[in-house]
Formats: sequence, structure tokens, C-alpha cells
Amino acid sequence: MISVFKPFWSYDIAKTEKWLSDMAAQGWSFVDMNTATRQFFFDKEIPEDVTFRIQYDKNAKLPVALENDGWHLVFQHRKWQVFRNDQPAQSIRTFPIRDGIIKRNRILMYVFGGVFLYHIFTFFIFLLINVLILTAGGDFHVEGSPFWVVTIAYWMVVWGLVPYSFIKLYRSLRRLKFGTRTNQTSEKPAETTGRTLTKWKFGWNYAPDKLEQWLMKMEKSGYNLMRINMFGLRFQFQEGTPKQISYCADYQNSHQPDYFDMHQQAGWRLMYSSEAFLSKWAIWAKAYQAGEAPPQLYSDNKHMRKHARRILITNLALFVPIIVIYIALIQMNINMAQTHGLDMNWILVFLLCFIIIEYAILLIKSLLYYRRVKKRVD
Repeated sequence: MISVFKPFWSYDIAKTEKWLSDMAAQGWSFVDMNTATRQFFFDKEIPEDVTFRIQYDKNAKLPVALENDGWHLVFQHRKWQVFRNDQPAQSIRTFPIRDGIIKRNRILMYVFGGVFLYHIFTFFIFLLINVLILTAGGDFHVEGSPFWVVTIAYWMVVWGLVPYSFIKLYRSLRRLKFGTRTNQTSEKPAETTGRTLTKWKFGWNYAPDKLEQWLMKMEKSGYNLMRINMFGLRFQFQEGTPKQISYCADYQNSHQPDYFDMHQQAGWRLMYSSEAFLSKWAIWAKAYQAGEAPPQLYSDNKHMRKHARRILITNLALFVPIIVIYIALIQMNINMAQTHGLDMNWILVFLLCFIIIEYAILLIKSLLYYRRVKKRVD
């Protein structure tokens, strides 16, 4: 028996699962793990071609469909479970869901991100105070202390381990959402000429129906969407064969645990997903045959109207208070100039007016989108 130390195994579950399969292919069969010490234990056996799935759920009982497909439990500790399937990977049709792991790792990602942002903020406040002291003619000195070792170690963790954990979790969450199951069942890419085309789309989330129409038009023109960058602004296409692909941009205030699995099982491919606050967008794609009506993510008219209203209300709640505050700042600047004889800060006024106009345009786009959807479904 051998043991392997993997301190960050839970940050990238898909990579850990592949590693377990690779170990089995080398003749090292997984038998146990210690979640506290981050150790995996293996016995030497004959090489095998097996598939592993790691799940984080208090319920370890597998659905009958998964059991019939060859999945069985090989390890359990509290909520952690490891399932194994001895069938060839190509013949596996069903997989354990990853909702529990996605939820757990998303919480960890938010915690690490919050800790890092807090320390960045406090660091710049500390830096600003010291700059003000020095420019005012003051000085400061550093007291010698053996506890500086602890301080240095702490900041090394904050500036090293914390951002590393955040980035690692963010990337693994994106891979989990796309899912290996989707990659296996989605259509094979058509032969391409190798020519790529990059397009930038700013503010598409205020009129998502126009983005959907544009993507469908690009596919019919022979430009197949390959990827969207993490900010949802850069769309990369590859020149290939014209396709009939329906695209749907979906907005949710919060993703339900089975949100991604539900749509993937219905044949939709996840092309983009964001987890930003107040911006949980997903772009889905699904192929259809010529002569058929383009499939829709939601076919219920009431739900489509509710979806458009949700986008409008979110943007109203976000932008209206900001516009009111900026108008108040302009009014305050004018009043101070009139009552106290101060010079008008025209640069600030111009900047605030520009931002107000920009936000107003975005609100109008959201309102027009809602009217288009309402007119279409009524």
C-alpha cells in the first residue's frame, strides 16, 4: 500500500477524478482516503480502465439508474463519497450529479475572494495613511520583534495561498458546469478551415434577444462559436460549415442546484456561465434540423415574460439609485459653487453626466427588451 499527499484535491474535483483513473491504469487501485490529512491510499493490483466520480452530499444512496449503469460506492466519509464504474468510459451513459460539490466550492471561492479583497482594501488604506503622514513631514519607525516571522508568514498566506485558492476554485467550477457528460453527448465539431474570428459584444445582457439572433446568424453563415471569455465580452468563432444552432441567454438571480444538469439532460450545451453578483448569466446552445422551429430554453409564455421582467427589475434596482445619487452630487456641486463662491468642478460634472447618460441608455435597452418579449408572447 502507498499513500499520496494531495493538499488541494478538492479544489479541482475533475482533475482528481482523472488522477484516480490514471493511477488505476498504472495498477494502483484506490482503497481509502483521509480527508483531514489529505492523503489517498492505494493497493497494487492489475491495471484497470475505470472511471471515478467524487460527490459531496449527505445522501450516499445512488439512484437506480446509476446503479444499473455500473456505479458503486467505494469510499464514504461524512458528506464525501467516491463512486467507481468498471465499464469502459465510452459505454457509460449516466453520471452522479455534482451539485453538492459546486455549491461547496462556490462558497469557498466567495470566502477566499472576500478575504483577499478585504486585505487589499486594508492594505491600500494603510498605504494611503502612511503616504499622507510622510508628505505632511511626519515619520515612522519599525519596532523589532520576534513575532515578525509570524506576521510575514501570515501575509505570505494572504498574498499567495488565498488568491491561488480563489483562482483554482473559479477555474474548476467553470469546468464542472460544462461537465464531461456534456462533452461526451454534444455533437462533434465539423471540419474547419482553421480560420478564427473574434468579435466583442458589450452590454449584450441588456438586450439578450439580439445576442441570440446574432449568434444564430453567425452559425448559419458558417462561423461556429468556440468559446466565450470569462467576462462574457469576447466571442471566438471558427470558420466551418453552416449549422442550425439555437442560442438562449438565460438570467437567474441564483442558480438552483439542478439548474445545469436539467438543461444539459435536455440536450443543451453550456457555452458560457457567470457567477458575478447580480449577473448570473448562462448562454446555452442546441442544434436542430432545417425546417424545424428553433428550440427554446423555456416554452411557457408566462415564464418568458417573467424572465424579461426579472432582468428589467434587476437593472432598475441597480441603476436608478446610482443615477439619483449622481444627480444629487451634481446639484450639491452647483449649490456649493453658488453659496460659497467656489469654482465649479466641471470635470466632475461632465464625468457624472456621462455616467448618468450611459446608465440611462442601458435602462432604456432593458425596457425595450421587456417590451419586445411582452409583445411577442401576448
